[in-house]
Formats: sequence, structure tokens, C-alpha cells
Amino acid sequence: MFRTVLRPGLWSVLMLTACSGGAETHTPDPKPVEQPATNPEKPPVDAATLEAHHEKIALVPSPVETQKALEASGIATQLATLIPKHDFDLAAAETDHAAVRTGVVLADLLLTTKNAKKEELVSRLASIDQGMTQLGGGSDISATLKDASDRITADAVTRDDLLKEFDELSGVVIPELEFNGQDRVVPLIEAGSWLEGANLVARALKASDNKGAAEKLLKAPSVVDYFIKYVKTDGAEKAPAAVTKKLEEALLELKAVAEKTEPLDEKDLDTVIQVTNDVLALL
Repeated sequence: MFRTVLRPGLWSVLMLTACSGGAETHTPDPKPVEQPATNPEKPPVDAATLEAHHEKIALVPSPVETQKALEASGIATQLATLIPKHDFDLAAAETDHAAVRTGVVLADLLLTTKNAKKEELVSRLASIDQGMTQLGGGSDISATLKDASDRITADAVTRDDLLKEFDELSGVVIPELEFNGQDRVVPLIEAGSWLEGANLVARALKASDNKGAAEKLLKAPSVVDYFIKYVKTDGAEKAPAAVTKKLEEALLELKAVAEKTEPLDEKDLDTVIQVTNDVLALL
């Protein structure tokens, strides 16, 4: 995999997922005071807004859901053999690259939790820790990753328990980190995870006779629609027109695959592999 220096802001265009933070909660006043019907500080949230928020939360399946689909298709073990060697320098990369690359390694960790060698898991946790340090994730996340690494090394945790912990790590802990106020970091981490995950799943499915359960991970038209909408609006202002045009064309290819109701064939899987490879090659 070759590496290319990207123009400033390009990774903001390549946001191939959405934030998965939970809904905001409020502590009620111990002595409730009746509020007027119209409160400019707390405008009413309409149904469309809530639906859009829910859709963004649901864009990326959890590691537990993903693992179940992989096991049902008999490709969970094979995935561990498909992880490429990433020569990412997460300790020195600038923010956008560090975020996406950290997401890629996070996907490798999540997809192989139950089948990878413990040395591989420890190595990936160390890389993620480097990325989190570079991104300003804070000491708490570093301590959490080190604790998991120590327990893996000592054989003091089961793989099932690890999967549940990593599920919380990716779905709750990381999205809640502040990253020194850089709002784009979490979406870019998840972008890297989505790209790497789709690429690995498609490659594994090519060698599987039972594609039913895992191929559903690639059939998510609402995800692709979100990306296309972003590229045509906010993303259009953050990269040259030629770049956004090429990305839009690639996303339309993925959308055609995601919308299929019939089983995916070899050509469909090749499309996913090629398109995600093209974007991952920019890392």
C-alpha cells in the first residue's frame, strides 16, 4: 500500500461514517418550574431531527453484531489472516491522518478480537494508544488500553469479555473523548474503521460459500447516502472539484452494491474491494 500526502482538509471530505455519540441527557431541576410554551434556550426537537440523529447513531454496527455476522458466515477466523501490515507512524502523523489510521487499526482489532494471536492484539492496542496520544485523547484512554493489553498478555481475560469491552470502547468511550476540542476526530476514526472493515469483509466473503449473514454488513445504503450528501454539500468546499467528483463516483458504485436485494456476486465484492482499496491507498 502506497502513501500519498493529501491536500489540507481532504480527509474531511472522506468522512465515510457519522458520529455515534449517545443522546444528550439532562438532570431535572429538583423543584420543577413550569416553562412557557416557547423557550428560546431549549427549542423543541421535531421528529425529523430525532430520526436523523438515530440514523447517524445506527450507521456503524457494533463489534458484537459484526462478530455474530462473521461467525454465521464462517469467515471470522479467516479475517485474522487478511490483515495487512500497516506501516503507520501514528505517533508523528498530523491530526487527520492520525485519526483515520487509528480507525483502520481499531477495525483490525475489533474484527479479529476472538481469533488473532495475543501478540497481535497487544501490538494493535499499542498502535491505537499511540494514535490516541497523538490526537490528544487523554490519560484515561491510555490507561484503559494498557490495562486491556496487560490482561491479554497475562491470559487474564476471555476473548468474549474482550469483545464486549472493545464494543464499549468503540461505541461509547472513544466517541465521548474531547480530543482537545477537535470535533472532526471521532468521525475520522470511524471513517478509517468503516473503510478497513468493509474491505476486509468483502475480501473474506470472496472465499466463503455462506455469504448471507456477513454480506448484510456491506448492504447499508443509508450509510452511502449520508456520505454522498456530505460530499455534495459540506465536503464540496473542502477539496478540489476533481477530488470530490472522483469520490462521488466511487460512492455511487458502493451505493449500487449496498442497494442490491439479491445476494452479492463476485463482481459486487470486487467493486467494494477496489473502491475501498483506492481510498485506503491514500493513507
